[in-house]
Amino acid sequence: MSILVIGSLIIDNTLYVPTLPSRGETAIATSALKSFGGKGANQAMAARSAGGDVNLLCCVGNDSAGKDYREYLSAHGFDSSLILTDDQLHTGSAFLGVEQSGENSIIINPGSNHALRPDHLEQHVGLFEKADILLLQLELPLDTIKHACLMARENNVSVLFNPSPWNESFNTVDFPCDILVLNEHEAACFFGEKPFRLTRELLHEHQLETVIVTQGKDPSLWLTGSQDVQQLKPPVVRAVDTVGAGDAFTGALAVALDEGQSLFSAICFANAAGALSVTREGAQGAVASREEIKDLMSSQRN
Repeated sequence: MSILVIGSLIIDNTLYVPTLPSRGETAIATSALKSFGGKGANQAMAARSAGGDVNLLCCVGNDSAGKDYREYLSAHGFDSSLILTDDQLHTGSAFLGVEQSGENSIIINPGSNHALRPDHLEQHVGLFEKADILLLQLELPLDTIKHACLMARENNVSVLFNPSPWNESFNTVDFPCDILVLNEHEAACFFGEKPFRLTRELLHEHQLETVIVTQGKDPSLWLTGSQDVQQLKPPVVRAVDTVGAGDAFTGALAVALDEGQSLFSAICFANAAGALSVTREGAQGAVASREEIKDLMSSQRN
């Protein structure tokens, strides 16, 4: 069993403020945090922490940030030969504002993430041949992501897609996948209506096996071709920082599904991972261990 993540690496620069500023407004931060992020690496780290066998194919710049990120990932057990280097673009960066409620606003400079091309995937076809699940997001060039979907199909790899940050170009014809994980905003954009409705007709229309929608502290929803819409409320926690919560959910979900857990059990596991992540600052620094996830799930049953 193994999970392949093809995704982004970004250095997060987070500023914590009482309230996020409106357009034209200046806010004074109470503290700041520089950390390792990027949705691809976030999900890979969450999956690894939750007990998964994970490979991450990614790209950094030939700069100090890229060197630091490479050393960091290697120290966490990731194969450094899969961390490619581009000499033209700087390592990706992001600037985040997080208010006291835990809500956030993010601006991203993709940088070297956009140097990861389809030919790089072809050079690492062996990763697809031994993977069970391919985990994708939308912080890489779209043609690279499309090619990853097609290579997964060619190698009978199940595709778990989290189309975030949302891009209007996303569709399940050009980006064929099996399981789609969306938040409320992405679901409204994808289905073209707000509030969105989950129907089996939509599954058929978009050629999907499963759709999962996370809703923060509200119940996670899911729909398959054999069941009506189901829902499960995540554990109640005190939110400190919601950055990376969706990535923690998705990474843990991939692990549970790769282990053969039922969809209900997998979403229980993912809900707990997502809930734990919002109780700590940062993205990767907030991911929970498998033991912590299991402990929270156990406490919720008692």
